[in-house]
Amino acid sequence: MRSSLALTLLAASVVILAATACTSTEAGTPRPAPGTNSDSPANDYEAPRVATPLDGTPFLAKPCATLTPAQLQVLNLPPGKPDTDSAVARSSGPACDWINSDTREGVGVGFLSGNKNGLSDTYRGKDRFDGYFEPIEVDGYPAVFNDSGDYRPQGTCGMTVGISDTLTFTVLEQGRLGVKSCERAKQVASMVIQTIKAGG
Repeated sequence: MRSSLALTLLAASVVILAATACTSTEAGTPRPAPGTNSDSPANDYEAPRVATPLDGTPFLAKPCATLTPAQLQVLNLPPGKPDTDSAVARSSGPACDWINSDTREGVGVGFLSGNKNGLSDTYRGKDRFDGYFEPIEVDGYPAVFNDSGDYRPQGTCGMTVGISDTLTFTVLEQGRLGVKSCERAKQVASMVIQTIKAGG
């Protein structure tokens, strides 16, 4: 099983925009780079906008709270192990892994708080997802199945979900479901959305 499930996908997904915001070196008024201006649309890189934003910031300090005990029971997963202090977590965002050692099923959820332009940053870096990049929706929220390699036949599926135009979260499912791993990843993403909507 790949170590630190959520952080594996976080590391592949984070696309921090360049510190400089100017796209031109010519004299005159500097123009902001796509996605760096708070007034610019979130679909600069053809990413869909989030129609009904959710506030995920309360969960950044407690990423394991994104799945409730009742949801974990449905998923047959034990309490999670958070990561808020590793180098990847500090640069990309906090994450949590839930791993059932008996069934060898694992789920990772992580917030891409390092990406300040939400799903448009994921779309901007879509070329790094050599495995697959397939836009979908989860409970009305824009998302994409994506990973740097295609491990879906082996039971691993990654995805990124936009809950606002400035924040996304990732889900990485790994286990023995084979090609159905993406169905479970989508189920987990739906549960996370439900939890954030309910405030925990």
